[in-house]
Amino acid sequence: MSSQEFKVGLTWRALFAIITAALLFIPINLYLNLVTGGTIAIAALYVIAILFSEFSRIAGSPLTMNEIFVIYSSMGAVVASLPPYYWLVYRAFYVNTPVTFAFKIHGVPLPYLVPDWLAPPYGDPVYHLRTLMHPAWAKAIAVATAFFLLTLLADVSLGILFSYLFVEVEKLPFPFAQIDYSLIETITERRSEHVRMFLAGFYPGLIYGALLYTGQALGIQIIPLPWADLTWLTEKYMPGALIGFATDPSSFVLGMMLDPSTTGLMLLGSATVWIFLNYLFTVDPRYFPVWAQEYYKGMTIATIYQRSFQRIWIAPQFGIALGLAAGLIIALRKSIIRTFKLLVSSRGSARPSHFPPFTLVLAMFLTGSLGSVALHHVLIPEVPLYIALLTSTVISFFIAMIASRAIGEIGFFPPMPWPWQAIVYFTPYEGYAGWVQAPYISLGTQGSMCQAVKVAYLTQTRPTDYFKALVIGLVLNAAIGFLMMDFFWRLAPIPSSAYPNSMVYWPLFATNDSLFATRQIVLDPKIMGIAAAIALGITASTPLLSKVGIASPVPLLIGCYMLPPYSIMMFIGSLVGRYVIRRYVGAERWNRLRGVLAAGVLAGVGVFIGIGIALLLVARAAWVWPW
Repeated sequence: MSSQEFKVGLTWRALFAIITAALLFIPINLYLNLVTGGTIAIAALYVIAILFSEFSRIAGSPLTMNEIFVIYSSMGAVVASLPPYYWLVYRAFYVNTPVTFAFKIHGVPLPYLVPDWLAPPYGDPVYHLRTLMHPAWAKAIAVATAFFLLTLLADVSLGILFSYLFVEVEKLPFPFAQIDYSLIETITERRSEHVRMFLAGFYPGLIYGALLYTGQALGIQIIPLPWADLTWLTEKYMPGALIGFATDPSSFVLGMMLDPSTTGLMLLGSATVWIFLNYLFTVDPRYFPVWAQEYYKGMTIATIYQRSFQRIWIAPQFGIALGLAAGLIIALRKSIIRTFKLLVSSRGSARPSHFPPFTLVLAMFLTGSLGSVALHHVLIPEVPLYIALLTSTVISFFIAMIASRAIGEIGFFPPMPWPWQAIVYFTPYEGYAGWVQAPYISLGTQGSMCQAVKVAYLTQTRPTDYFKALVIGLVLNAAIGFLMMDFFWRLAPIPSSAYPNSMVYWPLFATNDSLFATRQIVLDPKIMGIAAAIALGITASTPLLSKVGIASPVPLLIGCYMLPPYSIMMFIGSLVGRYVIRRYVGAERWNRLRGVLAAGVLAGVGVFIGIGIALLLVARAAWVWPW
């Protein structure tokens, strides 16, 4: 791969498109999160890429494939992430809601323990003004900005490192990258065969998107989102089991890109944890009595997941992640050693020219991670320094590696729970700030970065241009997000009926934070250790598993984090792709064009996501008066 020629993708036209997308879609995405909890990221990806391509074509100077790649790949970062200042308004709610006053440490209600660098103290008049643009917020804004910039440095540096390891050195397949490349290629080259296959997926996606999202926007739910919940039916036979079908088509489409042997392992891991073990622990209270007492008939997938995760699965899933990371390090030790040799090498020939100097990458990671540790220790000296240091360096390295490897092999890494509170649990810390403010810790975003670099290779675009566009997009997200959070807060209180999703989830977030801070959630280190040992044993048995046709145990372990509605639909998608569509179009043609079909389906759905959001905004356009 390193011998191919790479071209410039970050031009002034691409930069203009990124800025325009940020101005258009960040306000919509933020509003959508507050109202429905959804995101416009998928719609933005397809709409902006297609619109700017067509505008440039009409102007007589079509965008190149490299420019479209940079625009497309950076859109997710621009519109999908919540800005850091979103959580400042949440802290304002936390300080003032009566819910949190019921939780106390040594007799002191938690809102009185919130430091002024997280939010102004309880009773501050600024809360009546509902604005972030006030001197009372200056310290909290400065701290949030500092952590954001340090996290950005560390995240991007690990993304560069693992994209080199898994794209350039290991050459992992990254199955979902082919979908992105197919869309970009179809927009750019308009080959007749590709266009026909793209439209074959686009029109069904358009129809399904209309049924899925337009009805929701108009208040007529035709198809339930995000899943069809079957627990009301199965609770009679398997209480506590999470059974349903995902209705968002992305799981089904991703399944079409994967072999049934891979998705079957993911389904096995998912069903073992969330169906069979959840059922066992519900009917037999000897194992987890608190969960068995909390369960009641009528619980939905969402409530079962939330409560069983808190009472059962936090410790095991953290242990599985540690065991999987240790197993991958052992399996990839030679590649990792080679990569670290390049990191410490000062010779220009020791790295590909299309990657940044690895000495710069190392400096970025150390600045971001150690800088966040230093700032965290100054603000919260009660948290042991070595805990923050290990979290920002060793644990973050493990998480980034697992996410990158998982997306490289199977195209999927489930959204992982925030591990910081589980880490703090095993320290003697008492207080509030240490539970909710972490030093830098990777949440697996490096997986999507590695996939984008894989697409950069396919489009022959310089990976450095992608990382530059990514940084620009995230900075725009923070800046515009600050202005829009202030605007929405001025418009109406958050939470309030104007933002119904925040009325549901912000009290839940506040309760979870308070339960951790008062140590009412119990984590068992023995369970964590057993889970880690099992994961390490499964990973280490790869040579034995390969003899029975299991090439890698990673899908099995990743499936433990995936809810059954998604793993079931992925498995169905892989069966349809392998045994239905492949037989109809031919194996060779299907292997070559399945990414184009998948891109068409997602593009069609994405169009109606945008239309549905527009209808939702119109439906809620009545002005919220201040009285």
